[in-house]
Amino acid sequence: MLLKSAKEVLAESLKKMLEKKTLKSITVKDLVKDCGISRQAFYYHFNDIYELVEWIFVEEASKALADNRHIDTWQQGYYHVLKNMRDNKLLVANVYRSISREYLETFMYNVLHDVIYPVVEEQSAGMNVDNKHKEFIAHFYSLAVVAMGLDWVRSGMKEEPEEIAEQVAILVKGDFKKSLKKYAQ
Repeated sequence: MLLKSAKEVLAESLKKMLEKKTLKSITVKDLVKDCGISRQAFYYHFNDIYELVEWIFVEEASKALADNRHIDTWQQGYYHVLKNMRDNKLLVANVYRSISREYLETFMYNVLHDVIYPVVEEQSAGMNVDNKHKEFIAHFYSLAVVAMGLDWVRSGMKEEPEEIAEQVAILVKGDFKKSLKKYAQ
């Protein structure tokens, strides 16, 4: 049996506490008392609760996006991000309401851009496209996909993650290559 790290224990504790409290009302004292870790141990790993939230998001996203950075798999990566968000619905909803939409938007953008840019790179193989144009294409589609995800969070995550990922994939299918061809020199 694998032992959980202090970070994992703190993350589980925070998720459990969010079932009864808002993120704003949870303190470091509450967390360390709940999971039996010292305040010193908490502050060794994190500066504050929001840094713990960010760590949770990054860990979940890393797992969700593993091996999904190609034209044939990016939709699966997006689906896994949405599914993990729904699996952590209380955490995501609390962050959306507590920290601000901007925090969640920035996090989602960074995660999705890391998936979309390699797809754009892959699709540009054999084309003479300036890096600034590839970056613009990745930026544009990252923003669009993030907006869809945030709207889904705002409306209560009612639709199935797979349905949203499929709808987005239908809209962008072939668009990366089409855009790249327009920018090709």
